Amino acid sequence: MRKMLVIGDGDSVFVKDFINQYHKEGVIVDLISYGKSGKNDAVRLQKNFQIKLGFNFSALKNFFEFRNNIIDKMDDDYDVVVIHFVYFFLAPHIFKIKNKTKKIVAVIWGSDFYRVTSKVKIFLQDIIYKNVDNIVFTNPKTKELFSEKKKYIKTKLNVARFGLPVLDEIDSLRRDDYGQFCNSFGLPIDKIKIMVGYNANLAHQQLLILNQIILFNESILEKIHLIFPMGYGNNESRALIEEILNKNKNKNIQYSILEKFYNFNEAAKLRLVTDILINIQPTDQFSGSMQETLYAGGWVLTGNWLPYDALLQFEPKMVLINEKEEVGKALAHLIESNCKSSLENTESIKAYIRNESSWEKNFSTWYDITFKD
Repeated sequence: MRKMLVIGDGDSVFVKDFINQYHKEGVIVDLISYGKSGKNDAVRLQKNFQIKLGFNFSALKNFFEFRNNIIDKMDDDYDVVVIHFVYFFLAPHIFKIKNKTKKIVAVIWGSDFYRVTSKVKIFLQDIIYKNVDNIVFTNPKTKELFSEKKKYIKTKLNVARFGLPVLDEIDSLRRDDYGQFCNSFGLPIDKIKIMVGYNANLAHQQLLILNQIILFNESILEKIHLIFPMGYGNNESRALIEEILNKNKNKNIQYSILEKFYNFNEAAKLRLVTDILINIQPTDQFSGSMQETLYAGGWVLTGNWLPYDALLQFEPKMVLINEKEEVGKALAHLIESNCKSSLENTESIKAYIRNESSWEKNFSTWYDITFKD
């Protein structure tokens, strides 16, 4: 029986689902999780660890605890170790990890490549890149950019997408239950519902977007209801968002802050009631939330700097801006055009996303990357 060790955030829906797919195929999966994630039923052995960085005794102690009490306590005969998100902290441990497995696969998530600018962190990441057997990207554009920037990295590069179980859930739900779905999230039925980003990370430009929305005419504001997903992220982000909203109470902006982390069925319902998703973060690979919104019939307002070339064929539901500062103008146009989620112009979108982003389509690629020479 094959054995896999996953190193990553056990709270991430992508990590959880990735593990579940292998578990269903009879693979034994162990997990080293950053943070305090709950035990995954598909995991045999799980060790949680909170990383501390710095140049002090506490950080030094933390370093050796990770090596001696986490890595050393895992098995020594894994068929593969999969690193989800290339965290520079792992660099000094990479040789220890190599001794426990036949193969190491590093999965680049996007921000671990695009948003790392520190020369020290890049140096440490390069140590990891050079000592793994395979580096995986979720879209070819990121792979191409990586190849250009890091010609000195000779590790094998592959592209493999994550499957999206939410697609199956969307297909299984009755659209006639739209009102019930809205009620379950405390959302109005008759407003244009706009999702601002898809988590609490302020890289989703929630503050910029809000500062432009408060300038809208009352005739536009009364048509909309804003949704701020905060299922994962930090409380500081929520505080900053609420600060702007509280300062502009006279504008009567209607909004909901969703704090819960939703399962696939609940996430599917949320996609079905979302009319417009705004995704203008600085970098991304191939957003699952964005694909799910399009699949459910919604509109996506995004930046042309993001690597979504393959989805551009699905205009008009994909609306592009050249600069993030253009978001207010583009959003106002969508609202005035009464753009709401519907099955109109979705047949080709659904077929493409189903073909590209189902586990049925993608698991064999992942399996070959992880277990074949």
